[in-house]
Amino acid sequence: MLGNVQALRAIAALMVVVVHVYAVESTYLPGRPWTTPFHVAGTYGVDLFFVISGTVMVASTGAWFGTRGAARRFLERRFWRIYPPYWIVTAIVLAVYLVAPGATGAHRSAPPGVVASFLCLPQRGEPLLVVGWTLTYELAFYLVFALALCARIRFLPFFVAAWMLAVAAIGAFGPHGAPWVRVLGSPINVEFVFGILIGAAALRGAFVAPRTLLAIALAAIAIVCVATAYSGREYLEIAWWRPWAVGLPMAVLVYASLGLERHGILAPAWLRAQGDASYALYLWHVLVIGALGFVVGRLHAHGAPGRALILVGGYALSIAVSFVAYRRIERPLLRFGGRYFPSSSRSAGASAAAQTS
Repeated sequence: MLGNVQALRAIAALMVVVVHVYAVESTYLPGRPWTTPFHVAGTYGVDLFFVISGTVMVASTGAWFGTRGAARRFLERRFWRIYPPYWIVTAIVLAVYLVAPGATGAHRSAPPGVVASFLCLPQRGEPLLVVGWTLTYELAFYLVFALALCARIRFLPFFVAAWMLAVAAIGAFGPHGAPWVRVLGSPINVEFVFGILIGAAALRGAFVAPRTLLAIALAAIAIVCVATAYSGREYLEIAWWRPWAVGLPMAVLVYASLGLERHGILAPAWLRAQGDASYALYLWHVLVIGALGFVVGRLHAHGAPGRALILVGGYALSIAVSFVAYRRIERPLLRFGGRYFPSSSRSAGASAAAQTS
């Protein structure tokens, strides 16, 4: 019952791609990038990812709560899903960084930590693979969720409440500027809670007025995207209002999509297929678009041809590479995990159903 969620995962990844198309345009081509009105709104794909993550974790492990070894099984499964593909791409970025640091991010706020980057730990600047910062939030959520799996599902609200209190306390009283405070005390963690609530509703089959809620969600998302496009900002900080202004409409969208699927309304098969490869798209598109931008810059293909090549070619190549990486790298790794660590992955298909950003 997660076909529409897979489609939304594809949309989230495609939204994030525009952020880095803008960065490459800005780096290699003079003038105003074509993607200027859209790149900040593209960051909202991360908010959608976080809501989806909370939803899928609950929906895919509803029978695990309170069972023996559930936390270990969950963390092993998450390990095989997240780390090996991420390590492969990060290793490539490290090799490029050692030769040409500017090619991996000309405007880094601080030099990346190699160990922290590979382990997805909080650090002062961006990790080697810039999109890896979101995985740091994901992993913190997984640890909290693993603790919740140790008890029966009726105690989940207490774990969520305790977690939110801890987030508020860390954010308010933790050392200002400390990387771990930025992650553990971030208000964006509320978006995982939105997803948890939706996952709990999915387990109970509690869906109401999906068509109406879909219309409301799309209207709210359109409003916030238009407001962002006209804000003139070059980036969007994670502030207390973001999970409510952005995450909540995304949560309504996810809830409505599940309700529509329950009524037999499914997203197109091609979009669901891209959802299966969304993690690969998320990881690989930075390298693909960055390499394309480098080539365009060396060819001095300025103006409309260069921008079209980066935008259209960047999307086309990133999508193609994502399918190859998913089929040739991710699925074999999942099968390996299932073969040698049976508790971590029942099958490639089962793990794909619980994949994340």
